[in-house]
Amino acid sequence: MKKLLLATLLLPLLAGCADGEALPAADELPAVKNFIATAAPEEPEEVVSYADVIRDSYQLFLENGMTEEVTSAGDRYILTYEPGDEFVAALYNLEFDDIVGVQQKELFTVYSAWAMLSEEATVIEQTEQGYSLAHPDYGSFFIVIEDGLIVGGSGIDAGWSGEFRYEPDLEVLGRLDSQSEGE
Repeated sequence: MKKLLLATLLLPLLAGCADGEALPAADELPAVKNFIATAAPEEPEEVVSYADVIRDSYQLFLENGMTEEVTSAGDRYILTYEPGDEFVAALYNLEFDDIVGVQQKELFTVYSAWAMLSEEATVIEQTEQGYSLAHPDYGSFFIVIEDGLIVGGSGIDAGWSGEFRYEPDLEVLGRLDSQSEGE
C-alpha cells in the first residue's frame, strides 16, 4: 500500500522527453520565453542562466545517473538509477526497508524540471529562495543550485525535500537486482 501511495503522490510530476534527442538552447524553451516576456524582460540573461543550469543538470542526469535522497510525508526514500539500455530505477523506502523498481524518469526532480521548461503552461517565478517551477499537471517545486547544478529541491504544495547527486547508488540498485532475481 505504501508503494502505491508513493507512486500516486509522485505521478503528478510526470512529463515527457525522449532519450537521445538534441537538447534545445535554454532561451528557446517555451516556459523560459514566457517568463522573460512577462516577468523578467530586463533580466533575460539571469533567466537563461537558470534554464541552462536545468539543462546542464539534465544532461549530467542522462550521462551519469542520479540518486535522490528524499523525505516525504515523514518517510525517507532513495531514488536512484544507473544509465543503461533500459531505464529502471530503484525506489527504496528506508523506514520500511522496502524496494521497488520504477520506470518513470519523471520521478526524478531534474528530469521533471527539464520537461517542465518545454511546457508553455509552466510558470517560472523569482522568489526569495531563487526560482521555482510550477505546472498545473506536474506540481510545483523549488530547486537548489550549487556550482551550476541542481543539488536539491523541495515541494511548494507537497511536503517533500531532497538532496541529489549525479551518480547511482550501487548498493540500492544491487538490492533491487537481488530482489528481482529472487522472484
